[in-house]
Amino acid sequence: MSIKSLHLASISLLGLIAFAPQSAFAADGAKAEDEAQIVVNARLEKTARSEEKIAPNLQNIQAAEAIAKYPDYNAAEALSRIPGVSLSIDTGEGRFVNIRGIDSNLNGATFGGAPLLNTQAGGTAFSGNGRAVEFDTIPAGSIDRLVVTKTGLPDHEAEGIGGSVELTPRSALTHSGFFFEGQLGEGYETRRKTTNLTEEVAFGDSFGDNGDGGKLLHIVVAQNEHNDARGFDDIEIGNYADSFDLQGGPITFGTKTADKVVSSYELRRYQYHRERFGYYSEVDITPNDDHRIYLRGSMAGYQERVNRQRLIINGLDGSQGTIAVDPANPNGFAVTGASADNTLRDEKETHRNVALQIGGEHEFEKLKLDWSASYIQATYNKPYDYNSTFVGPGDYNAAQAFNVNYDNISNSSRPLLNVNGANLTDPTQYHLASIYNNNEYAKDAEYSYRFNAAYEPGLTHDDEIKLGGELRYRHKYDLVGQKVTYSAAGQTLASLTGNGPFTSFYGAYNIGYAGNAAALESLFNANASLTPLAAGTPILGNSAYRGGTFDDVEDITAGYVQYHGHIGALGLLAGVRVEHTKSLLGGLQYNQSTSYTNWFPTVQLRYEFSPRLVARATYSTGIARPGFLQTIQDGSVDDANKKVTLGNPNLKPATSNNFDVSLEYYLPDDGIVSLGFFDKEIQNYIAPRVFYALPPAGGAALYQWTSFQNAQSTYVRGVELQYVNRFKHLPAPFDGLGIDANGTFADSSVVLTSGAPSVRMPGTGRFTANAALFYEAHRVESRLSLKYDDRTIFGIGGAPTSFAYASIPTDVYLDHRLTLDYTGSYQATSIVKVYWSVKNITNAPLRYYEGNSDRPIQREYYGQTFEAGVKVKF
Repeated sequence: MSIKSLHLASISLLGLIAFAPQSAFAADGAKAEDEAQIVVNARLEKTARSEEKIAPNLQNIQAAEAIAKYPDYNAAEALSRIPGVSLSIDTGEGRFVNIRGIDSNLNGATFGGAPLLNTQAGGTAFSGNGRAVEFDTIPAGSIDRLVVTKTGLPDHEAEGIGGSVELTPRSALTHSGFFFEGQLGEGYETRRKTTNLTEEVAFGDSFGDNGDGGKLLHIVVAQNEHNDARGFDDIEIGNYADSFDLQGGPITFGTKTADKVVSSYELRRYQYHRERFGYYSEVDITPNDDHRIYLRGSMAGYQERVNRQRLIINGLDGSQGTIAVDPANPNGFAVTGASADNTLRDEKETHRNVALQIGGEHEFEKLKLDWSASYIQATYNKPYDYNSTFVGPGDYNAAQAFNVNYDNISNSSRPLLNVNGANLTDPTQYHLASIYNNNEYAKDAEYSYRFNAAYEPGLTHDDEIKLGGELRYRHKYDLVGQKVTYSAAGQTLASLTGNGPFTSFYGAYNIGYAGNAAALESLFNANASLTPLAAGTPILGNSAYRGGTFDDVEDITAGYVQYHGHIGALGLLAGVRVEHTKSLLGGLQYNQSTSYTNWFPTVQLRYEFSPRLVARATYSTGIARPGFLQTIQDGSVDDANKKVTLGNPNLKPATSNNFDVSLEYYLPDDGIVSLGFFDKEIQNYIAPRVFYALPPAGGAALYQWTSFQNAQSTYVRGVELQYVNRFKHLPAPFDGLGIDANGTFADSSVVLTSGAPSVRMPGTGRFTANAALFYEAHRVESRLSLKYDDRTIFGIGGAPTSFAYASIPTDVYLDHRLTLDYTGSYQATSIVKVYWSVKNITNAPLRYYEGNSDRPIQREYYGQTFEAGVKVKF
């Protein structure tokens, strides 16, 4: 179905179902007048700050009004503006978020109160857990607010060692009558000189009389779209030679240690075509002020097609010839016997999240009841993935091997590459070796049922006893098809040439021509076939699947009790939650079941020194269950990238004891000054291990292996600061100036085995900061925003002793990233606003390195994105 067809279908199909906002009953401890104000104005900054203040636990809220002030396309990017939240990007856009340095796989996420799920287990960052929610599937304009909960309550899901994220979808209850909001914008991306489109529409109304002076029926429908054709360049290496030297020591040339020798360089050119979509609807029935029934429905995600061309220069470590220090350049290497390949990947995939929910809220004097039944589904569909390989000089004909001089010391990010004895951009020098195709289908689905009851006993001021239960039934599977290969001979790149030549790759290189994707697809389909994987096909023992396939069931039964009340200025919340988890791990060879029960106590204190000064001290707990790829029985093998993932089905879940203290001073006009400290003591943290070894089937080429183990001890400790102030006391026109800044420092330690030295926790950057200088007055809004994410360990180096060929221990880092964005707007009329923005002014790269920053293994530059458009609201 096309995107345009989906637009029409959303109005007719989802108009019958709906998403409503968070419970109409406000946070525990709020006064009645505060509750009404917060519910009615959930999209506004001032009510977000009010709810943060009165909440019994520690949380940060970003309302839709604030989200719209940044040039963020999706929920991940919007979340990254919140204190303590860092961003993980992919293909130039935010995808995952870490909370207080904790990997996104270890945090919780809900949408309208129902847990969100993962679309593609193999695409998750850091630990390879397979539980992280891809927030890039949720358009930023589709939600009323974002809530990051940092100290969980017993009536919350226990998932979330770092914290949890609640996405509150749009609701008609935030409006008093008919409303319409629309946006239309067009952008320009400098890297590939392509355009993008942003389009959003939301409208709703309330009807009938419920007898209490309010409306009986409330309906909202919203639709979002963002299309782009983003492209970028990338340089990657095969391996650093000293990381996999089989002789047991570093390669040396006289007095020079060759810690910069690489096995190969891959010059990659990507071109994406992405269409993001979101459809939301809500129906609320309020027969009176004490009762509410709601229906919620959502479908969001994106589909994309990608073409990737690679020019690969092999043998740069002398493995195919010789290597020596370049006599003309002491920082360079002279290599003989190098070879080259040219590859093309043509792939299509769709990520989709669907959420359906029915529920109700009822108040009977001192008793409050709420209930819900939800179905959440996340799917990943890759119908095809064609990979064509053309072997070039020195590969199909060893006599055509050539020499290379390279220098990756003078400038490690842009190495000098000089090829002698071959023209690597000549398409006639390449012969088609093979085309392979593989597909994949993954589905993560959960039915959940919740019931809560709250009673006001009157033991203390404004107190409440609350208890409830939950049932969750989750089924997640990933079907990875066997590769079907067409082995070819005789065809040349020249006869199948498509785009190119690409002479300005990365600003320094020429990688020549790419194959014709359509012609290669036709050639493959005329000589080989691949049967699409169908949902429900048996997995156990089925030869149609390859490594990486699993079929897991996870059932959770939960119950809790909590008490919340006030004694003067002191607010107290205490309670406990218990969760019983039963899992069935299904693989290609056998099934394995496991079960465990966990208790999650909490005590949370809030003291109000004055209406503006609030102090908190809390003890809370959380869990992160083993990931679906961490427990997989059959390891996955990626021959194209020489990577192996080996699961461990005997892993224990990670749990944490969390301690927080904070002091918050609330300024006029929604400002705040806050300082907080946190300490997370984690048991059984699941650590990824990265090492090099021969592949399972044997051979001479080394593969990068990843496996998992429970660590001996782990902690994350840090401090958070926030300062938001509007200087309205200044004379006009300076009365619109303001500052919005926050920063987080996090220190972490992982001890893998007793007596081993500690390492930093993957996903933990020491510093995360946001700073925005803004102006909002006299119809003008202008905001210059900076975001900094410190370097982060992506994978812990080292090799288990059971492997004969062990690597020298090295950690893989995601490098620091500093981005600068700008947004501006002018309120032309009471209805029409004109806006403009620039993203990534600093052209910040996505950069990974091994061990030291001068040993990069991946670099992607995305350029700037400009956008302008109009917003309409009435």
